[in-house]
Amino acid sequence: MSFIKKCIMFGLILAILPSLLKRYYKITIDTPNEEYDFIIVGSGTSGNVIASRLTESPNVTVLVVEAGDDDAPNPLISIPAMCGQTQKSSADWMYKTVSQKQACLGLTNQESSWPRGKVLGGTSSLNFMVYARGSKHDFDEWETMGASGWNYKDVLPYFKKLENATSVGGDGELRGKDGPLKLSYPYLHFVTELFVKAGQQIGLATSDYNGKNPEGIAYSQTTIWNAQRQNSATSYLRPIIHERRHRLHVIGRAHVRQIVFEEEEDGRKRASGVIYVRDDVEVKVRARKEVIVSGGAVGTPHLLMLSGVGPKQHLKDLGINAIADLPGVGSNLQDHVMVPAPFYATKLPPRSSLDMYTPLLGILPYIFTSSGPLLSSGGVEANAFIRSHLAKEGRPDIQLIVQSARWDFGMTMNMILDLLNLDAEHMKRIEKWRVTQNAETTAHFLIQTGLVRPHSVGTIRLKSSNYKDHPLIDPQYLTDKRDVEILIAAMRKNEALEQTEAFKSVDAKLEFGYYGCGNETSPRSDKFYECVIRLITLTIYHPVGTAKIGSKDDVMAVVDPRLKVYKVDGLRVADASVMPSITSANTQAPCYMIGEKAADMIKEDWVL
Repeated sequence: MSFIKKCIMFGLILAILPSLLKRYYKITIDTPNEEYDFIIVGSGTSGNVIASRLTESPNVTVLVVEAGDDDAPNPLISIPAMCGQTQKSSADWMYKTVSQKQACLGLTNQESSWPRGKVLGGTSSLNFMVYARGSKHDFDEWETMGASGWNYKDVLPYFKKLENATSVGGDGELRGKDGPLKLSYPYLHFVTELFVKAGQQIGLATSDYNGKNPEGIAYSQTTIWNAQRQNSATSYLRPIIHERRHRLHVIGRAHVRQIVFEEEEDGRKRASGVIYVRDDVEVKVRARKEVIVSGGAVGTPHLLMLSGVGPKQHLKDLGINAIADLPGVGSNLQDHVMVPAPFYATKLPPRSSLDMYTPLLGILPYIFTSSGPLLSSGGVEANAFIRSHLAKEGRPDIQLIVQSARWDFGMTMNMILDLLNLDAEHMKRIEKWRVTQNAETTAHFLIQTGLVRPHSVGTIRLKSSNYKDHPLIDPQYLTDKRDVEILIAAMRKNEALEQTEAFKSVDAKLEFGYYGCGNETSPRSDKFYECVIRLITLTIYHPVGTAKIGSKDDVMAVVDPRLKVYKVDGLRVADASVMPSITSANTQAPCYMIGEKAADMIKEDWVL
C-alpha cells in the first residue's frame, strides 16, 4: 500500500473513531416504553443510585430521564485534572444567580456562575471529586429539624454501603469496603504536601475527615479509580445496565417539562407520569408506581413549580394552576461559598502545581502508567476543616481548600476569568498589577477560603412558565453578617499559614495587590478582608435545601422523612434539595447516601 493510501486510511480511521467510541460507550436509548413502574427524573448523583438499587428487584422496570447526553467518551469528564474544563461545556446547565447585593461585587453584573451537571452522572460528572461526608452533628441536626430517621446513626450504614474506602484507610469500623463507589487519593503536587505540613505547624491534626472527627487537615479522598473519575454513572449504572437492559432504560437529551397528575377517587392528586421534550418532540410516559425527582437543588424545585407544586401565589402570578400549595418549594436555599486567597511563592521548584503545560507533560505517564499530574483532582488535593469562634462543638464552619494550580497570565488566566465571571474592572486591575510587577502569574497556588456553615439563606423562583427558561437563583450570599465574620476568621488562618516555616521555605506570601481593597500586608484589618470577601465571592458548587425534609407540622417542609412530597401521592424527591440544612463539607457524599437510603425506603414501601 502506497504512503498516500496509508495516510488516507489513517485519516478515515481518525474521522470515524469518535462515532465508534460513542456507539461503544452509549448506554442511553432513543425510544422508551409507554409505561414503567418508576420514572426517575435526572441521571444525577442520587438518581442513578436509586435506578441501580431498584432494579436489583427482578421484576421492577425503571426509566431514567436525563436532559443531557452520555457521559462517555468525554476526556474532560474522565481525566481527573481536566475537571475544570467541563464548566461552560455541553455537560453544564450554565446557570447564573441573580445580581447579589452584598456579595460578588467583583463579578460581572454581580452574578455568580453556578455550574450544574447536564449529563449522565449529573454534577458528579463535573465536580472536583472530593468525597467528604460532613460532621455527624450535621445529620443529628436534621432529625431535630423534623427529618426523623436521618440522624448519624441511621445514615452511617448507607455511607458504608456506598463506598469502597480500602485505598484511603481511615477509621476502619466507620468506613465501607465493598461499595460501588471506589475512593482513592489523587496525585499530590509539591504545593499540596507543603500545605499539609504548614497546617500541622499551626496545630491542625491529621485525621480521616470521613471518620470519627472531621476537624483537622488531610489529603483529599476522591472519587478517582483506575486513573479515571468515578461518577454515579460509572459506579452505579454502567456495571449493571447491560444485564438489566430489558428493565432499566436511560434516555438522554430528554428535558422533562412537566410531571403529570391524575385525580384519585378521594380527590387527591397522584403523579402518574412525565412529559419530556426531545428533539422538539413531546413524549408522555406513564409511571405505574411513582415518579422520583432527582434534578438537584436547582432542577428539582424548578420542575415541581412548573408542574404546579409550590408556593400558590407565585404559581398563580405566572399562570400555573396550583396542584399542591407548598411554600417551601424553592425556599431554604443554602450554599457554601469561597474566596480565593492567592499565594505568590518565588522559591517553588518547577512543576509544583498544575499549570498550562500539565496536559502536554502529563499525557504520556497517564496513558502508559496511569500516573502523573493528570490524576490530580483539579488541584484540589488537600482540605482543612476548622472551627471558628462562632462554630458549634464538633462542627467545622471553615474549609481551607488548597488549589495546587498556577493562575498564569495568557490563555490559562483568560479561561479562569471567564469561568469565574470576573468583571471588566477587576480584569483591568489584574492587568495593571501584572505590568507594574512584571509578573507572569497572579498566583503560584491558592487557598480557596470556604464557609461551610452559612447563615444566609436564599430562594429559587420561576422566571416564567416556560420550562426552557432558567429559574431565578438568589442565594442571598453574605446577607447575614455572621458569614463575613467566619470568612474573616478563615483569612486569619491563611495568615497563620503564611508565617509557618513550611511556607517561608518557598517564600510563599499572600498577594491581594490586584483586588482593589488597598495594599495592606499581614496582619490585615477586618475592613480589608471584608472588602476582599464581598468582592470575589464564589460558589463551592454545593446548593441544597430547596425541597427540604420536615414534619407534617412544618409549613415549609416539602417532603416527609420518607421523601414523599406532601399533599400529593406517587411523588418523591431524592437529591440535595431534601437536606434540611447544609452539611459542613462537600455535598457529593451525602447525595450518594440519600440515593441509597431512598432506594431502601421505596423497596420497603412497595415490598420489592
